[in-house]
Amino acid sequence: MCVLSVAVAQTNDPLLPGVIYVCSGERMFIENCNIRDTSDNATCMVGHPDHVLANGIMQYTYVTKGALKKLFPTCTQPSAKQAAAAQAFQKRQQDTYNANAQKANDQLNAIQQQQAQSGGGYGQPAPPKNAEERAMRRCVSSGRLPATCTGNSLLGAFGQMLSQVLPGANKEPTPGPDMAGVFEGPGHWRLDFIDGGVLVNCSFLSPNQEAYSLDFKGGHAVLTINTRPRPLVLTLHGTETITGPPGPVTIDGVVAGGYTPGSSSPGHTETSQTTTHEIVDKSQTGNYGQSQLTYQGNNQYDAATTHTSSTYVAGASTPGYTNFVPKRATCPAINLSSKGAGTGIQTMQTDLLKTAFGGEKGPPTPPGIRMHGIFAASTGFSVQFFPESAILGCGPDAARAYPYTVEPGATGVAIKIAAPDHPLALTIKPDGSLDPGDTNPYQVHGRIVTGQDNNDNFTFAPLEQSCNLATLTPSKTIPSSGGGATTMLASAGNPTASAGNPAATPSNSGGALSSSAAPLGNATLSIVSGLPPQPDVPNPLAGHPYTLLRNSVADILAKQGIAVPQGSNPYKVLGIACGNHTPDCQKILDAVKANAASAIRADANGSGTFPGVSPGTYYLMISARYNNQALVWDHPIQLKPGPNTLSLDQRNATPIN
Repeated sequence: MCVLSVAVAQTNDPLLPGVIYVCSGERMFIENCNIRDTSDNATCMVGHPDHVLANGIMQYTYVTKGALKKLFPTCTQPSAKQAAAAQAFQKRQQDTYNANAQKANDQLNAIQQQQAQSGGGYGQPAPPKNAEERAMRRCVSSGRLPATCTGNSLLGAFGQMLSQVLPGANKEPTPGPDMAGVFEGPGHWRLDFIDGGVLVNCSFLSPNQEAYSLDFKGGHAVLTINTRPRPLVLTLHGTETITGPPGPVTIDGVVAGGYTPGSSSPGHTETSQTTTHEIVDKSQTGNYGQSQLTYQGNNQYDAATTHTSSTYVAGASTPGYTNFVPKRATCPAINLSSKGAGTGIQTMQTDLLKTAFGGEKGPPTPPGIRMHGIFAASTGFSVQFFPESAILGCGPDAARAYPYTVEPGATGVAIKIAAPDHPLALTIKPDGSLDPGDTNPYQVHGRIVTGQDNNDNFTFAPLEQSCNLATLTPSKTIPSSGGGATTMLASAGNPTASAGNPAATPSNSGGALSSSAAPLGNATLSIVSGLPPQPDVPNPLAGHPYTLLRNSVADILAKQGIAVPQGSNPYKVLGIACGNHTPDCQKILDAVKANAASAIRADANGSGTFPGVSPGTYYLMISARYNNQALVWDHPIQLKPGPNTLSLDQRNATPIN
């Protein structure tokens, strides 16, 4: 009967995520599907375990639901046990989502009732509580993907902590042009552009990160990569081709030259007990054992209760590492193309972050020249560049995102922003400013979030603002004022609501964030990666943020009144809250930031040392993806005075399924 019921359920829903189908001898499984679009035209992310890319990551493709419904019935089906496990997992996920949605609706209704009782109108949404919430609203209302905006918020939270600890390690580059995408060519040439540099490899050399610069000469972009013994001076043609000088190229790089195994002494768990006492009368003694009670006279008893707690004390460890040795290679002439070059590391990391929050990845970032950073004018007009779009803004809130191109020409470099009703062309000046070539008013068709519809999509009201065009210069922030309204936000009779009004985050009783300049104590913790290295693949923990919390993530959620459903975990609750845009998302992120005792970013080997804190019990907040499995390290750790060391590996990690 169990097998029959599973088979019937599988027939009704053939698109079960996480179960293996074998199609023409190849294993396939659905990682996730677009949860907002239930039509057959919606796309699903499909994993192919039998196809591993050169960088060691499993190949993923995007297939429509309709195509999968035709394909999977012709394949070898998953077992009844596998299907049942997948259905049970999906049910837990749906139950969690339903509970969070109900909680968000209850909070929204409470806000509306409070406004109605106080005689306030519904036309004006509640003001944002802080700069992070304002930036999140601006991003979502501009038209960028909500999952992208959520990722920016999470990365911004960690970035703020890191900038306090490592002022030089997390500085934003000066706004201006940079490169994106992957370019490949004969002789195993590959350029993979990432934040802050480019991964270069050719012939038998291992990938090596190098700095680069962009210059514009003779109507072309000239790309200079700081390789040795001589820099590579390359020319970008359009968005698809990069060429170098004729003839072979000599590159001084590195190759793997062996492996040095690590050593470690295991950690251990220390247990402590505390006893509390309570005076009870005779009617309450049934709640205690006889050994717990001591008669005090006058029908009063002393009830003793013993509490046991355990903390993990890290052992000492030395990680293993790959030894790289210098090697010179002679590679063929450079003639590279972005066509068919595959996905770069930067895109994979970004897509993984968006997927973690249940959102769509959206269109890929075009290869070639892109822009980054904020450019602002004295009139309040601004342009904020992202890899996939540029946000035109007027004042702090009115904003709209559009695609853009960067086109070098004989008369200079033009940035063309494709706003349908008013296309904008900006010229890059020698001093790095952007010239719109006009001073007339520019109307920004902004919006403001007013709530969500029955399909959980955001709803908006118009927020039209006009700012005069003027020269735009690099800026660290969006203008806080400027422009004038051209249309009211919404009519007073049309109920609106903000994206949420989380309760204020309690202050961090533990104090400020420890930094190298102002450590809070003498207990330091050095983190090393114990994950086995893979050839030509970056360490899974390389560049990851490491956070040391004063309380566990579970306790942080509990103090915010956010429950963790049975069968779930705090990280899933965070992912679901932000993926579904509930008010709990910003609430959790603010609480985590307030609770942090110290934060660092790992180096290329996954290593890092926290600035000193007071000795005591702390909690890790570290996550990574290894062998296509999401892992978190979140256990308590007892820090003693002086140096402490911990190696992160699969044995002390918690898988997130």
